[in-house]
Amino acid sequence: MIKNKDRNAVRIVELPACKMVWSGLCPDEKDETIRRFEKWWNAQDELRRDRFYTRDFMWYDQEAKSIAWGLAVTDPPADTGGFDVIDFPGGLYGVATYAGNGEDAEKGALGAWRTIETWVKKSGCFAVDEGAGRHTMWHCFNPQGALEAMGYGQCDQYVPIRVKEESK
Repeated sequence: MIKNKDRNAVRIVELPACKMVWSGLCPDEKDETIRRFEKWWNAQDELRRDRFYTRDFMWYDQEAKSIAWGLAVTDPPADTGGFDVIDFPGGLYGVATYAGNGEDAEKGALGAWRTIETWVKKSGCFAVDEGAGRHTMWHCFNPQGALEAMGYGQCDQYVPIRVKEESK
């Protein structure tokens, strides 16, 4: 049971299984493939009619020691910019927001991950569930006006979780 004082630390979301256009594995965020994907993704995002939720996520693949960027799509577009389409497994995620730009973002991401991990362990009803295509992901949402007013960016950290069998 999650104690009252801890109930606002982490939110739980369920992302649906879907198709995702992805960058492929890249050594870091400065990689040319990531920059090319960002340009393609921005053009795709301009075509969206809604702005109610996040569709792009970045993640670090521990086994490959590489990052990737993906865009969830209902139907893959005719022009994928030369990028492959993968099956994203979806599932439950524990989410926490962190602030930071540049070097501060890495510290913020690690802090958010630790917050989620600690919360999950204390919850008694969830467990971290990384593996089989389920990676810790992040999404930075920086509306230009808010970014300028605050002077920093915000990101969400998504840690894959599952309901523990014994809590059902």
